[in-house]
Amino acid sequence: MLVLIAGITGHVGQHLARHAIAKGLSVRGLGRSPEKLDPSIQLESFVQSSSYYDVPALDAAVNGVDAIIVAYLGTPELAVDGHLLLLRAAERAGVRVFHSATWCYDFRKTAFEEHESYDPFVAFRRIAELSSPIKPIYVLTGVLAEVMFGVKGRADFSPKSGGVYDPEKKRFEYYGTGDEKYQWTTEEDAAKFSIEIIMSEEGRSGNGGFFTTWSGEHSVKEMAEVYEKVSGKTVELKNMGTLEELEKKALKGRAESTPAGFWGYIGAFYQLFTINRRWVMTGENQFPNVERTSLEDFMKSSIV
Repeated sequence: MLVLIAGITGHVGQHLARHAIAKGLSVRGLGRSPEKLDPSIQLESFVQSSSYYDVPALDAAVNGVDAIIVAYLGTPELAVDGHLLLLRAAERAGVRVFHSATWCYDFRKTAFEEHESYDPFVAFRRIAELSSPIKPIYVLTGVLAEVMFGVKGRADFSPKSGGVYDPEKKRFEYYGTGDEKYQWTTEEDAAKFSIEIIMSEEGRSGNGGFFTTWSGEHSVKEMAEVYEKVSGKTVELKNMGTLEELEKKALKGRAESTPAGFWGYIGAFYQLFTINRRWVMTGENQFPNVERTSLEDFMKSSIV
């Protein structure tokens, strides 16, 4: 089985490549900067593109592959334009298995304009439904742990953007009771799940659809307890207010900004929709055979 990983040089992309190869799959990479790829990752080939809209590179990359996994960053232009251009290339090549770059909460539970960072997922899904014979795969994992805890090089989910954990001050700033659960997944676990999906009978069928799976589920108070256990250091817990106050903060941030400035306030909506359980995954935690990273092990390796 030959798998194309688009965006292979990113964090999730390289995990995908390693686990695909470990499972005996051949991997082709697509990206702008081959020098960013870990040299220990042995590919079938690497197709270099000048941009996400480099159509000749896209056509060369999808030629002869059995499945495509998109590991683009979650920017609006990549989540919509980049996905659609690659989807059209897949159509021309006759590829049926197309795994989108989601790895997020259940965006089916939000309508358009309710959550700006998920609007592109909603838009791509709808356009694909309306216009493509390909039925994409969407993987729901909750928040990526590296984002939740502000690991270097990831999106900012610190309190300054409405998030929860301040990696500099070692402090959780939360709304609600602190007992509400976050479903989270490490980047490596997300990659493992995705490889299992495209290798499964259901994933290879071309029927696409939604898959739900996550590494763990913990409240802010539980996260703080685990952090103190593995680090031997005290972490501060600071309650910032009620759920209603958080909603007011989120709406105020939106009202005082523009849609293009959503990164400045979207963390408040992310926290809001998690603790009010708006988009928390209620389905089965699939692929139980895949070994999951514990919160203790993640913290030891990544943030302590």
